[in-house]
Amino acid sequence: MSYEKRKKTPSKAKSDDLKKWAEKDNDRIARKEHEDYARKLKELKELSKSMAAYIKRRSVREEEVEKLKSIPLPSETEAAALTAKSAAGLPSGVPFNPKNASLATSMVSLPESIQEKLGLAVKYLVSRENQNWSLVLHQLNDDGGLQGIPEKDVRKMVYAIPRSQLRHVFPQIESLLTSSGIQLSPKIVNCYLKSMTVGNTVNEADLKTVEKYTDQLRLLSEQGKLSRDTYEVLVEAYGKAGNVEKMNDIIKEMKTFKLSPSLNVYSNVLSTVVYKTRDHKQAVQLFDLMKFLAGSMSPSTREYQDIIVSYVNNDDIEKALDLYQEMISGGISLSQNILVALARGCMSREPLRVKAWDFIFEIYNYKWEPTVQTLEYILYLAAKDGDLALARAFYQQLNVSDATSPRSFSFLFLAYTRSTIGVPVNEYQPLAITAHEKGRNFRRNILDLVDFSPKFENAKQAVPFLPKVALTEEREVLAELSAIMAHALMVHPGYVNIESVNTFMNIAANMGSLEEFIERYNQFTFLDKSGVNETRTIIEPEILESLDTSIMSQRSSATKSPILSEVLQHRKNSYKVPRNTITYLIALKAAAKHHDYSFAQSIWSERGTYRKSNDFKSLPRDTKDKLDFSFASGMVNCLTDLKLLDDALAILVSTEYQFKWTWKELRKLYTAAVDVGHTNVTKTVRGVVKRAQVTHEGKIRKKDYKRYIMERGY
Repeated sequence: MSYEKRKKTPSKAKSDDLKKWAEKDNDRIARKEHEDYARKLKELKELSKSMAAYIKRRSVREEEVEKLKSIPLPSETEAAALTAKSAAGLPSGVPFNPKNASLATSMVSLPESIQEKLGLAVKYLVSRENQNWSLVLHQLNDDGGLQGIPEKDVRKMVYAIPRSQLRHVFPQIESLLTSSGIQLSPKIVNCYLKSMTVGNTVNEADLKTVEKYTDQLRLLSEQGKLSRDTYEVLVEAYGKAGNVEKMNDIIKEMKTFKLSPSLNVYSNVLSTVVYKTRDHKQAVQLFDLMKFLAGSMSPSTREYQDIIVSYVNNDDIEKALDLYQEMISGGISLSQNILVALARGCMSREPLRVKAWDFIFEIYNYKWEPTVQTLEYILYLAAKDGDLALARAFYQQLNVSDATSPRSFSFLFLAYTRSTIGVPVNEYQPLAITAHEKGRNFRRNILDLVDFSPKFENAKQAVPFLPKVALTEEREVLAELSAIMAHALMVHPGYVNIESVNTFMNIAANMGSLEEFIERYNQFTFLDKSGVNETRTIIEPEILESLDTSIMSQRSSATKSPILSEVLQHRKNSYKVPRNTITYLIALKAAAKHHDYSFAQSIWSERGTYRKSNDFKSLPRDTKDKLDFSFASGMVNCLTDLKLLDDALAILVSTEYQFKWTWKELRKLYTAAVDVGHTNVTKTVRGVVKRAQVTHEGKIRKKDYKRYIMERGY
C-alpha cells in the first residue's frame, strides 16, 4: 500500500475515537435539550400557576363589583319606598282642599287669643310657603300688642314662625314683649338661637349674637347652668362656625353639670368633623359609638348622610354602599343628599359608573324636586363622565333659573377638561349614562329642551354659549371658554378663583398652542413674592421674551373672545390670582407637550421662588411634602417627554430618600428608557422602586428571607 493511500485511509483507532466523540456530543446535546425542556416546563407551570392566581383574584374582584352593582335601589324595595315617601315630605291623611279655605283662613296653627287680635291680618299667613310675619307683628302691635295674652300663647306664636324669618323679626317680638311687660323666657330665646344656626355655616356676627343671649341666660340661672336645649344650640353654633375647641368646652361643661350629651349633640359633632375638620377617622369612631349606644342614640337619616359623605370623600364608596344597604334593611328614610353622595362616589369607580346614574334617576322616580345642589352634582357627574353636551345643558338650566354658583362654574370648566373632543377613536369610552334606555331617554330629553341662546334681558343669564348642542372641535371649546370667562369677569367676578383659572389654563394646555397657554398664564396669574427675601438677586427668565407677540395674537385670535381683551384691559390685573403648585404642574405639562425646554426651565426656577413665599411656608409640613413630591414627579415626566432621560434620572436619584417613588410616577420614564435601550436608566429606576418598596411598604428582601429561613430551619 502506497504512502498516499495510507494517508487517506483513517486508522481504526481514530475512527473509534470519532465515533465515541460523536456519541458523547449527541448525549450532551440531548441532555441540554432535556434541561431546556425541563426549564421551559417549569416556567410554563409557574406561569400557569400565576395566571390561575390572577384569574382567581380577578374573579373575586368581579364578584365584589357585581355584588355592589346588584345592590337594590330604593324603589326596588317596599320598605325603602315607604321611608322614601316619608322623606319626600308627602302629606298624610286628608289632603288640603282649596275650596274649603278662604283668604281669611290661616294655614298656621295659632292660639285663639292671637287670632282674635290679628283679625283679618291672618291673610298674611294664608299658605305654609308664603308667610309675612313682619306685617303680622306690625298689625299685632297696632292692635295693642301682647297685652292680656298668656305667656304660653306667646310661646306658641313664636314656635309657629319659620326659623328663616324668626331671626329677622325677633327684634319686633322683643319690643312687643317689653312693651307688654312680659319677660323674655329661656324657651323663646332658645327658639331664636336655633334660627341663628340655620344653614351650613354660622358667621362671626351671628356667633356673637348667640353668645350674647346665652350670657344673659347664664345670669338668670344658678351657677351659670344652662338648659339642655341651650347647650345643644351652642354645640351646633360652634360646630357650624368650625370652632372645635369651643364645642368641646361646651360638652365638658355639660358633663360638669351631669348632663349626658344627647343625639343632637352627637349629630352636630359628627357634622363638624365631617364637613369642617374633615377628620374621617374621628367621624367613623363617633358613628360607631352612636350605633353601640343604640336606643335613643341610634343614628338616623342625618347621621347616615354625614358618614356616607365622609366615606365618599375618602374614596371608600364600597363602605358607603354597605351603609346604604344597612339603611334599606333597617327601613331608615333616605334623602336626596344621600343618593347624590352615592352617585358621586360610584362615578369614581370605573365598574360602577352606570350605577352612579341609577342613583340620580331614583330622585326622579320618587318625583322629588331636585335641589340646586342636586343639579350641580348632576352637572359634576356629566363632567366626570366626559359628557360636555349634557354638562353645558345643566349649567344653562341653572343659569336660566339664576342659580349658578362658583361650584357649578368650576364643574362646567371640568367638563371642558374631560371632554372627549380630540380623543383618538381607539381611546374613546362610551358615556355611562347611555348604558341603558332610561339614561339615553333622560339625556335626549334634557338636550332637546335646552336653549343655548343668551338671555339678553338679564346680563347675568346671558352666558355666551355657542348655539350648538354639542361642540365638535377643539377651537370651538377654546373660543367658547374665552367668551364664558369674559362674561364671568363682567357679571360674576367671584367665580374667577384659583381653581377655575387653573382649569381654564389646563384646557389651553391640552387643546391650544403654547403661545395661547403662556398668554393665559401671564394674564390670569402672578407670582406672589410676599415673604421672599429680596436681599438676594433672583434671576427669573422672561417667559414672553422669545415669543413674537404679533404671531401670538394671530394664533389666538380665532379662539379668543374680543370682549375678553377689553375686559382684561379695563380691570388692570384686579382679576389675577396667585400661582400655586397646581398652576406650575399645568405649565410643565404645556411645556412638555410643545417640547419647549426654556419654558420648562423658567417654571421650575419660579417654583423655587414660590417655595420661599408666605403662602407656601404657611402650609402644614405634610401638605408641603405632598406638593413637592407632585412637582418633582411632574418634572420627571416633563424631562422624559423632552427626551432628557439623564436629567430626569438625576432628579430621581437626588430625591430617592426624600420621596416615596413608585411605578405610578416612574412608568413613563422607564418605558421611554426601554424604547431607546438606555440600560442605566432602567436599572436605576428598578433599584429605586425596589428600595422604596422595602423602605415604605415593608417588603422583605431576598437575603433577609434566606437568613430568616436559615435561622428557623424551615
